[in-house]
Amino acid sequence: MIEPRHKEWLDQRGGLSSAAEEMGFSSTQRSGAWWLSIPYFLDGKIVNRKYRRTGEKQHSMDAGGKLCLWNADVLSERPRELIITEGEFDALAAMVCGFRNVVSVPNGTSATETGKNPLAGNAYAYLYETEEALKHVETIILATDGDKPGRTLAHDLTCILGIERCKFVTYPEGCKDLNEVLVQYGQSAVVDVISSAKPYPVRGLYSLSDFPDDHEVRSMDTGIADLDKYMRICLGTLTVFSGYSNMGKSTVINTILAHCIARSVPVCIASFETLPKPILRNSLARALIGCSWQQFPVHEAREAALEQIEKHVTVISNALDDEADITLEAYLDLIRVAVVRNGAKVIVLDPWNEIEHKRNRDETETDYIGRAIRALKRFAKRYDVSLWVVAHPSKPQKGHSGKPGLYDISGSANWANKADYGLIYHRPDKTVNEGTLTVVKVRMGLPGECGEISVSLNDKTCRIEGNGFAS
Repeated sequence: MIEPRHKEWLDQRGGLSSAAEEMGFSSTQRSGAWWLSIPYFLDGKIVNRKYRRTGEKQHSMDAGGKLCLWNADVLSERPRELIITEGEFDALAAMVCGFRNVVSVPNGTSATETGKNPLAGNAYAYLYETEEALKHVETIILATDGDKPGRTLAHDLTCILGIERCKFVTYPEGCKDLNEVLVQYGQSAVVDVISSAKPYPVRGLYSLSDFPDDHEVRSMDTGIADLDKYMRICLGTLTVFSGYSNMGKSTVINTILAHCIARSVPVCIASFETLPKPILRNSLARALIGCSWQQFPVHEAREAALEQIEKHVTVISNALDDEADITLEAYLDLIRVAVVRNGAKVIVLDPWNEIEHKRNRDETETDYIGRAIRALKRFAKRYDVSLWVVAHPSKPQKGHSGKPGLYDISGSANWANKADYGLIYHRPDKTVNEGTLTVVKVRMGLPGECGEISVSLNDKTCRIEGNGFAS
């Protein structure tokens, strides 16, 4: 039952009380106060409840409850069209206007708008609960809030659900969501907003009005202080990282990944030249703690670091079956699962040449690499991740110790032409603990610029550290 004051509050929001009762809303006392209880069903069973104070904006959910879409069971009817809102009351507003195939996200936007790291956490893991059912929906109308967090949410949902089947809505002046439209302008206005939803531009020629307001580019620092002047870990981008073999590129990568893990950013690593356990795991743990090889076995933070790595790292490897070949297509499918299920935001393929490369008949190596890089870039953009590929350059001629470039990577100039960021690590003398990190490519519109820093390995922390800007 819904308590009378809650009914009155719901009706002030556009006559929502009847629809709320139909969807199982009720009033409950918690800690000496009345809360509106909103049940979350999955396969006909209540798996969670959201509690809302109506006098002030307070929310909570059942401890240990499962996160899923609100009204997720409507997907069992295999609707051709689905509306996704940012809150249950916006979903109710659509329902009272005749739209039954509507769901709401359970927890608003990602951590971006709460002042936390924009790459941290796994904010959309709940979509994995209904992934198979969502595949059957032909058109998805994203009726998220019209403010900055709402645009971020809509962008993230298009990345996961597929922009080609998504539409966006435009609200009347002075409204930021469907419930406000219902209260201010009535049911017919809500119908107009939903009915006039526009498809996201995917290909072809469009008017500027066809494009939704863009989201903000989200990025974080690399963990190598001096390098941040020249590049950042940026979502939706492909970074090509190169340098001659056996010079320490993996140590650079581990430093950056440990920095991500320390900030709760989920990462996925394709590890083909390094055993996942213990070598990769312990290398990441040492860099995460910031301790030496000698300190690590007995370090007081060792177990906590290993637990953090277990929580935030997904590994792609054929170490358990060395006869299993991972093709480009198989790799893309694996990292898709890592993104949707585990929330991976930073993905590393190390190295490129360990993928099983299967060219089409009559396809040259250059053509294949161009096609492969386009597929990687599409993935990074669609799923809004920072995708790093470690690609070795051709072996230098005997006696040559000069720094390689992206055009020296084996196979094709496409590495230089198509990368969003290009990063080169070089040590002129392997016997000397000193090298350079050079940003040789920054695509227009991304944070950073071309430049070079001097770096070395700090044996006390097992991290690559900057020594200042190179002249």
